[in-house]
Parts: sequence; C-alpha cells; structure tokens
Amino acid sequence: MFLSRTLLFLGHLSVARGLCILSETPVTACGSGDLTSANWNKFNIDGFLKSIISAYGTADNFPRFIIQQLSVPSSPINDFDCSSLTNLNSCSIPSGISNPDAASDCAFNGLGGTICASFSSPEAGFIAQNYLNLFQGLVNHRIAVQQAADAITKANFINVMVQALAPKKQSIAPAVFKLIAGLVTDILPIGGEIKAAATFMKKIRLIIKGTKSTLKDDGNDIQSIEESNADIDKEVSATEQQLTQQLANMVTGTQTRLQNIADQIFGPNQDSQTLDPDQIEGSFAFQNAQHGVFLDDVPSVSDLTSQMQTQLQNWIVSSVLEAMNYDVTVDSTPLFDPPGQPGTVCKAENGFPVTQGCALFRIGAIGTKGDIINNARTGNNIFAMQKVAGINIEDIIANAQACNNGAGGGTTDFEGFLEMDNSDSLPSCMFNFPVVVAAL
Repeated sequence: MFLSRTLLFLGHLSVARGLCILSETPVTACGSGDLTSANWNKFNIDGFLKSIISAYGTADNFPRFIIQQLSVPSSPINDFDCSSLTNLNSCSIPSGISNPDAASDCAFNGLGGTICASFSSPEAGFIAQNYLNLFQGLVNHRIAVQQAADAITKANFINVMVQALAPKKQSIAPAVFKLIAGLVTDILPIGGEIKAAATFMKKIRLIIKGTKSTLKDDGNDIQSIEESNADIDKEVSATEQQLTQQLANMVTGTQTRLQNIADQIFGPNQDSQTLDPDQIEGSFAFQNAQHGVFLDDVPSVSDLTSQMQTQLQNWIVSSVLEAMNYDVTVDSTPLFDPPGQPGTVCKAENGFPVTQGCALFRIGAIGTKGDIINNARTGNNIFAMQKVAGINIEDIIANAQACNNGAGGGTTDFEGFLEMDNSDSLPSCMFNFPVVVAAL
C-alpha cells in the first residue's frame, strides 16, 4: 500500500511500506489541528512534494493537475480549480472520498474521515490543504478591501477629514496618487498586530521574489490611477471628490491584483514542464507549498478589514496634509503643566505633546514663521485626526520626522516595510510633511 510514496521518519522505524513498525504513540496526522507547517516538516512533505514534481512534472494550473494525479483512482478529483477568486465552489475537495488503504496506513495513523483519506498518498492531504488556505486567504483579502472602503464611506470619513484639515478646497497633486500604486495589495493588510494579516501577503511576495517571477506591472494594473488623473482634474477639483474616486479605484485595483496573484498560482504553468532535480526547489510549483507555508495563520476577513481600513485612513490623511502643504514645528521650549495634567499647556496652544516638545501644525510655514493652526480658523481641527480618525498623531509626526531627516518630500519605502522582521505600524515616509525642532 502507498508504494509510490516517499518513506517518512516519524520517530518510529520506517521500512518498506506495509512492514513499518508503529511507535508507542501513533500520530494522527490529518485530524483537527494536525495540518500545520510543523507537521509538514515532521512528515517531510517537502521530500514528497519534490518527488511528485520529479515524477509528474508541472503543468498549467499545477495545483489542479497534481490533485488529479494524487486522487484515489476509483474516485478521481477532476474539478479542483482555485483559479477564480469569485468562484468559491470550485476550490474544494469533495467529501465522502475514502482511500480503502487509509485506515491501515502505519505512518499516518487514524486517517478515516480526514482530507488525507481522499488521496492515494496521505501526504497529498497536506498539499491540498495548503492550496485551500492560500485560496481562502486571497478571497478574504478581496472581500476585506471592499468592506474597508465601505466602512470609510459609511462613516463619511473623507468629508470629515477634509473639512477638519483643509481651510479651502484644493486638488490633490498627482504625486499623491502615486502612493496608491505601492499601497495596493501589499501594504493594505500590513502594519497591525494580527500576525496572519501581517504575514500572508509578505509570504506571497517572498515567493514571487524567490522565483524571479513578476506580477503584472505593479503600478499600471490599477484602474484610473495614472492615466485618468488628468481627466479627474478636469471633472472635479474638490479634495473630497478626488479622494472618493480614488478610494473606489483602490478597491478595484486591489481586487484586480489579487486575481493576478491567483493567476500565477492556479493559472498557466510558471515552470518548465519537466524540471531537472536541481531546479525543483527554485520552482514556483515547489515554493508555493514549501514547508507548508500557507497551512498556518490564514487571515480572517475581519482582521484584514480592520487593518486595511487603518491603512486607507492613513493614506487619506496623508493625502490631505500633503495637498494642503502642512508642516510641523516642534517647540522644544519646556512647558510647565498643572500637576497631574501632562500636555495641558501644549494642547491649549493648539499643539500636540510629542517626545521632543509641543508639536504645532502649520500650513505653508515652518519654524517661527506663519500662523499656528488655530481652532478658531474654520476647517483646521488637527485634533480630529485623533478624535475622529483614530490616527496616532505622535506616530505620524515621528514618521515624518524620520523621513528625509524631516525635510519633507521623501518617497514612501514600501519594500523595506514588507521585510518579514519589520514590526512598524507605518512604512517609512508614509507621512512626509516637513518637521523642524525649534525653541519658540
């Protein structure tokens, strides 16, 4: 039984299939909670995956192809297809399939009723689940970006922010819209505290980078971002209308790019049909499942929506601040607050306490020049960013101060932000208004 499979070492002696000696504590490999990356490595599924790529080669829609090859001959799985993020029914393993040898498999004990029993080799259950999780993660991203934009629209967030921060209507500069190209897909779900939401898209980017693959042009696959900016400027001039249009474009652009990712994984073959042994580990087919990369931490829609909404709101606020030519002076003169009321004097001056002093927002002036933003001036309520938007003002000032040494105008560093060990909540230069520290 299972003679075609790679022999596994599970803490028990493994010899020819059918003669293996069970350990004293058999492992239920495919039960609830068992389909993990840790068990993938424990069962050496990488070795099995390499062996089947070597034996069968690769083909268009490799996941569907390999699931077909590994299904039980008496119950072939021919309809497994995860190539469309809107066709949810086709990406599933039919229930009720049972390999007659599964119950007596001695390396994988207790397979009855699990996904592993649906295949001629139980290792295939791990591979199938990895693809199912990958598909579900992409689908959840697709749903979440729409929900995040809908929540922003329902809360009238754009109008509230523009009315609070902009004393006059002003067009958003084309340079601001370029930020969307980097924000779409890669950055939206990242920067929060939810591990799965923060790492899922990073894993995909690492695979694309590791296989020297490319997505369709990262900037130009977004509807109406670059080409139609001139038309938008002709049609509308109010900040709210421009941002509302671009928010809608953000949704469609993100969903288009997510489908582009699905096309690479579940669409036309990304590798040679037949691979030499030394090519297998670098292939797209292998790296999309290596180490059970997508078995753990599938991001939920709710977690993704929350983080996407936060990043979209950061983008909206950043866009308004840049459009209105905001800057910040940090007054380093010591302020003496009443006992037990830190920050009171700073806030009384329409400032915001930060590490180095009292941050005073201005429009078109830096240092000791210009008028400090004053609540008496209609449309200049900098505190709305915190009260309404939930934006951490100290964080965005620190972000801007670290950008281009506080000189303003720096380029947002999305690539650095996507490093796997990065835990910052904002990419470098997400906010790039000038910041100067001075004693006023």
